[in-house]
Amino acid sequence: MGVFLALKSNIKKILIVSAICCAFLCTAQQSALDSNLIFHGELLLFESLDSLRSIGIPIAYSEDKLTNQSLSIKKGLTVKEFLDFIQNELIADIQYGSSQIVVTPHISRNYTIHGVLRNVESGEHIIGASVQVTGTSFGAITNGYGYYSITLKEGEYNLQFSHINFQQKKSEISLYRNTFLEVTVLPKITELEEVEVLSLSDDINLIENIPSINRISISGSDGNIPYLLGEVDVIQNALLKPGIRAIGEDASGIHVRGGGVDQNLTLLDEAIIYNPSHFYGFISVFNPEAVNNVRIMKGYIPPSYGGRTSSVIEVRQKEGNANKTRFSGGIGVVSARALLEGPITNGKSSYLISGRQSLLNLSTDDFASNSVLRNRIQFQDLNVKLNFKYSKSSTYYLSGYLGNDRNLVGLNSTRNWGNRMLNFRWNYLFTPRLFSNISAFVSEYNYRIESTEAPGAFVGRSKIADYSTKISMTYAIDPNNELTFGISNIYHRLLPGTREPLDQNSSTNRVKLENEQGMESAAHIGHETNIGKFSLHYGFRASSLLKLGPGTVFKYKNNTPTADSTIIDTLKFNQYQIVNTDINFEPRASINYRLNDKTSIKASFSRTAQYLHLISNTISPAPTDIWKLSNEYIPPTTTNQYTLGLYKNLKENTWELSSEIYYKDIDNSIQYKNGADLVFNENIETELIISDARAYGLELYAKKKYGKLKGWISYTLSRAESRISEFGDNRYIVENHDKTHDFSTSWSMNLGKRWSTSANFVYNSGIPVTLPTDKYEFEGNLVPHFQFRNNARLPDYHRLDLSIKWEGTEFRKNGNRRKNNDYWILTIYNVYARKNAYSYFFRESPTDPGVAQVVKYSIFGTIIPSLTYNFRF
Repeated sequence: MGVFLALKSNIKKILIVSAICCAFLCTAQQSALDSNLIFHGELLLFESLDSLRSIGIPIAYSEDKLTNQSLSIKKGLTVKEFLDFIQNELIADIQYGSSQIVVTPHISRNYTIHGVLRNVESGEHIIGASVQVTGTSFGAITNGYGYYSITLKEGEYNLQFSHINFQQKKSEISLYRNTFLEVTVLPKITELEEVEVLSLSDDINLIENIPSINRISISGSDGNIPYLLGEVDVIQNALLKPGIRAIGEDASGIHVRGGGVDQNLTLLDEAIIYNPSHFYGFISVFNPEAVNNVRIMKGYIPPSYGGRTSSVIEVRQKEGNANKTRFSGGIGVVSARALLEGPITNGKSSYLISGRQSLLNLSTDDFASNSVLRNRIQFQDLNVKLNFKYSKSSTYYLSGYLGNDRNLVGLNSTRNWGNRMLNFRWNYLFTPRLFSNISAFVSEYNYRIESTEAPGAFVGRSKIADYSTKISMTYAIDPNNELTFGISNIYHRLLPGTREPLDQNSSTNRVKLENEQGMESAAHIGHETNIGKFSLHYGFRASSLLKLGPGTVFKYKNNTPTADSTIIDTLKFNQYQIVNTDINFEPRASINYRLNDKTSIKASFSRTAQYLHLISNTISPAPTDIWKLSNEYIPPTTTNQYTLGLYKNLKENTWELSSEIYYKDIDNSIQYKNGADLVFNENIETELIISDARAYGLELYAKKKYGKLKGWISYTLSRAESRISEFGDNRYIVENHDKTHDFSTSWSMNLGKRWSTSANFVYNSGIPVTLPTDKYEFEGNLVPHFQFRNNARLPDYHRLDLSIKWEGTEFRKNGNRRKNNDYWILTIYNVYARKNAYSYFFRESPTDPGVAQVVKYSIFGTIIPSLTYNFRF
């Protein structure tokens, strides 16, 4: 024991002495480093290092590994400043040890240049801009939050920032450490809202890995195309692009490459919007005053997106001007709109408030070609957004939307429906290479109908609500490799419908459909890489839906829900008990091969899964339609899509050409039985048919981006069809929204400094309809006999629209610049008053009683002029 204590005491003394010696040596070394050099002028590296040794500086180096370079040494440097000079000039690396200073050959290191690109006038982030390292193949595209990151070997570089709507900017950078660079650029034009689908850099269509993508930017460029009733609308604009269409003029929702309207994932600041239409589909819910950027992905869908099988419509609101207060707006035939934005803390935080209100209580009756009655409708929008830049690495956003439609049906009925959304986002930069976006949102869609007509006066309601969290990460490995990964959860709460008596005098029975709830979860990972002329974007998404109790499940004979009479058992589930589980694995890949600077070939494959379905057997979705979660009898819809495209630019990127073919296999597509009863049906699965579907087509697109005359030509040759086994054969039947030929073109021309004009022309095949093949007599009445669905088509659709724009003067008569700019737009929709058929309906012939007559119903039967005034302060 005594030996142990003695040993312990000696060790303690040794450690104390060692610490004192170490401190002394460090102090002595620091003192030596602060001393002045004894030499200056032109010396060789080895000579200067040996001179340091001669004065007692503990220098260690190997002549076999270092290059004996000639040095030009200033007079008056300290030893430390001399050694820093050697390291900063990349002559050698210096490592300071406790007993000696080691000089080793310089090893080139990688560093990251990262930052954000902003509009110098508003401070808003610029999405989709090109960041190119001059003289190299390295570069990046700013992401959805304006952030970029490029990892390079240390050295001197020139960066070039470009965007079609902003002036090009160049910046020199000395990259010897991780560097944050925030760049501001000036807009090319500062006019008011105009919508243009555009490439964000001259050859983005060639270099981008994602094929089949359309961008719509609210900007001051050549987007003055004619819009219905003068309402600038991004969805109307998108319908002029290949592969995107609507059933007709009075139709809610869009169909993308043969998919249903419920198969589009519509996002507003990353929150889901379930009904993106106002005014029966004529106008979208996206107020152009508040919209910054729109992106529609219809071919390859990156692994970070899921839940729908056809497309992603991603709408981002403006952030608000962080530098000065601005006010803008407009008034037209349909609505008045206004936007107020400005800084909360100058340069760090901002706000945006925007509203839109319908004015004239319009109805389609005002333009219809016959006496089919429609009803008056009003709508409102409110957009709010706040953002706060806490630091270079951390930014917070809070955005909200509230929209509503009010439909007066005659004198006795009122319908109200609308979307609401609140979303919190946090962008955080963990390291220069690791970017994160963390978000949480609540999104709701509500419907309410009130009828005061006695004796069956009632109130009906339905609702769907989502509560979601999402974490997305982006890691820039090097200039040629980027990794994305993340997780998401959405808690769906569905209230399909209730109907209650309006008051105690009503004879209406109380009806309530059972609520549904489920947890949709997903994890994704994706990798983007560049290898020579090839660039590859591939990844994987794993998704699932847990349908949760409380709930009731009916068991049917042979496990087939053919009718209510075949129910053999009923199962009850308690709250949060798992009723049903669905899991899907969704691989995705896209490849881009650059043949040369002007041509590329792209191919992609995407598998997507959808767990939420819109139940509607009308030709166009209505506000009263309900949503339904996948369950034991309604499996998730899955789609495999294959695309191949050729892309080419001509005349210094003035012309942009593309040709794409696609094929989609759709499993578990929902169809409806003949005469299906969907209204307040608690066993709705008995009215559905689960079918296989497919869609395929060719899309051609040519766009002229520059010059006095600008515009595009779009053509789609396509087919969308489904096979329903219940009909006893394996034939494919065309879908209700199928259009074989779809042609559109839009052009604009400057007529002078203040005048411009534009025109659209649209032509497409008529949509399928079901007409009787023969008729028979029953009890003295003629009864039509329908044999096959969609066995005929409506007449072909075509329409010409024109508009002319007159801009206000820039200067007053006294020569001073005006504080505001403004312009007027006169639009003529349906110039030659074409009565395009929307549908057929049957009625008794007024001249031959007892004989059925087929009548064509047209939404617009006349020319529709409109005048809009727009301004900005």
